[in-house]
Amino acid sequence: MPSVSPSSPNADLPLWLRLLARLPFGSLYALAAALALLLRYVLHYRVSVARSNLQRSFPDLPPRRIESILNDYYRRLGQIIAECLKLATISAEELRQRVIITNLHLLQREIDAGRSVILLAAHLGNWEWQLQGTAVQIQSPIDAAYKPLHGARSNRLLLQLRSRFGARMVAAKKLMRVVARSRGAVHVVALMADQIPASSSGRHWLNFLGRETAFYPGPGEIARLTGYTALFAGMRRCSRGHYEITFQPLATAGEPCEPQAFTARYAQLLEAQIRQDPANWMWSHRRWKLAPPVATTAAGQAASG
Repeated sequence: MPSVSPSSPNADLPLWLRLLARLPFGSLYALAAALALLLRYVLHYRVSVARSNLQRSFPDLPPRRIESILNDYYRRLGQIIAECLKLATISAEELRQRVIITNLHLLQREIDAGRSVILLAAHLGNWEWQLQGTAVQIQSPIDAAYKPLHGARSNRLLLQLRSRFGARMVAAKKLMRVVARSRGAVHVVALMADQIPASSSGRHWLNFLGRETAFYPGPGEIARLTGYTALFAGMRRCSRGHYEITFQPLATAGEPCEPQAFTARYAQLLEAQIRQDPANWMWSHRRWKLAPPVATTAAGQAASG
């Protein structure tokens, strides 16, 4: 295993976080259960958004099943928040025990051969633990894209937690520049590619969960320009506080792959994961607020007709 020297868990962290992070998992999960109820039934945190997303993605499911998935989703969301608090104090060894990579050899083989890798992930399982769980198990720098928060203090805190185990956090808008500078060195580029590309003018429109859906074009462009090996990093929940990551090939090193086709491969693998365990994905995100171009809608209707 690589030697990991996490930053001091108490360095510059607010007192409330240090105190909460020291609680045992059992206590944190008890708080998480209360938080889930608060989000779901009192604050109604994006409940209508999550319910609508589920109903439109699974139109054949009865209302009772939709509500069951919705309840499970909010229960897991509370647990994810509790687990993220633990990032302030959790050890590298405990992360390795709680985040298992079933086929690490697919990634390590590329690194050992001197080839850089793109890891394309999604909001499956505990996406915050996914990056940290990978960082403690590979011997390569990780450049991970992120979207900066508006509040400077919140953004600084998030960066501290996400970089504890050596991941180099890079603002998404600067990622291409960083990748270009790092072409001569073996590294891993990690991206979350399932959010809405609100500010992107070159969106890829694909049929995803039964609807025309916009995807970021960036990952496909990076794969085309670099020729890096690309892997989809799917994450599933095994039990409370325990997850598995499984890599699936998206593109081999040097493979000529048109960006739209690359994105379509990613969307297909992601949809399969979601259908296996619907509550495992982030349904409260306003994923479909963009309307597809008229030409795209017409083409889809012609194909279905």
